[in-house]
Amino acid sequence: MEPVLELLMALKTAQRELERRFNHLLRPLGVTAVQAEALLIIADGQPVSIADLGSRMAADPGHPSRLTDRLAAAGWIERRPSPADGRRTDLTLTPDGRDLVQRIVAARKPYFDRAAAALVEAGLVDVLPDVRRLLDLVRALPEPE
Repeated sequence: MEPVLELLMALKTAQRELERRFNHLLRPLGVTAVQAEALLIIADGQPVSIADLGSRMAADPGHPSRLTDRLAAAGWIERRPSPADGRRTDLTLTPDGRDLVQRIVAARKPYFDRAAAALVEAGLVDVLPDVRRLLDLVRALPEPE
């Protein structure tokens, strides 16, 4: 296998494994890892547009819209037309959504603390800048013809 493909597959597999573990960790809260990620992104920069949410989550087209439908149906977010741009829909947390975000952060903190210690132990603490550079390089590659 080509080294670039092997690296990308390893990162994808690691992401899937973490998502599986987070789904297990968050199950008692009644939220999936993907839903939790969306709620945390919204909490971090309210209001967030559906398009911004999708780009920050690296989601497939259409997925953020369906995801926000589920989050709104659960009562965790509100969707409103943006006052600055009528074509844009702004997402904000409801009081229940803010409460859930606090519980998500608290539930995953012990896991993140253990993961951070494992990264230090494995000598991988400084890998994030390299992964960001890899992402920039991949984004800069020309589209296949």
